[in-house]
Amino acid sequence: MNTRRLATTGVAFVAALALGLTGCATERDVAAPAPGTGATSIAPAPNSSVLAGARAELVAAAQKLNQQSVKMQLQSTAVNSTGAMDPASKTADITMKTGAEGTFRILMIGNDVYLKITGMAGMPKKWQHMSLTQLGKGSQLNLMPEGDPGGAKQMTDSVVEVEKTANGSFSGVLDYTRTKPDDEGIKALGDKAKAVPFTARVDDQGRLVEFAVDTNVLHESLGTMITTYSDFGAPVQVQKPAASDTEEAPQSLVESLNS
Repeated sequence: MNTRRLATTGVAFVAALALGLTGCATERDVAAPAPGTGATSIAPAPNSSVLAGARAELVAAAQKLNQQSVKMQLQSTAVNSTGAMDPASKTADITMKTGAEGTFRILMIGNDVYLKITGMAGMPKKWQHMSLTQLGKGSQLNLMPEGDPGGAKQMTDSVVEVEKTANGSFSGVLDYTRTKPDDEGIKALGDKAKAVPFTARVDDQGRLVEFAVDTNVLHESLGTMITTYSDFGAPVQVQKPAASDTEEAPQSLVESLNS
């Protein structure tokens, strides 16, 4: 199994997926940017009450991702993904297409995670099984972390600026170092990871339905990653792969996913 190639190419796309799916509003409307980031703070006065209202509305919309099942679709120049997750039952089924790098499918059923890669030379034909215990809290495949299964807290903690631009529409700036300070991929991005523009849309029921991240600032090949959310509350049924088509993931793969 070409674990090294998976660690340096395929897993990078899993990390990219996480970037597209995470981010929203912080406990503060504005935080001072790190030196040299080029981020511009929103003046707290005289619009502090307006900003607080925008923050509260967006945070509430993000928190709904922790409360019920949802279908997701991510579109970008580098990766396209579809799937569904149910925070209550901790089940998820995500398919991620990365062009020349192949297709990744991730299943999560309680404490069990299954990964299958097709279209990438040297990858195993069978599902790779791992447990969340093996992967750890910060793993790239821990799609629904304990205490924040829909990723709402990670979303809200990433934003350093947010403002309401129209009814149900928001814009702001993300700082990924806030939520992933030890992630090697984030560290490699340097100050770029501290000032990533985003826009968001909320529907008439106060649910987050679109989150667009301008990852072009991270790398010119990424463009804008647009994640949409729909079918709230619909059942999510994930079937465990057959035992004959499953094998335990090697430790080298587990370690690469934890790095």
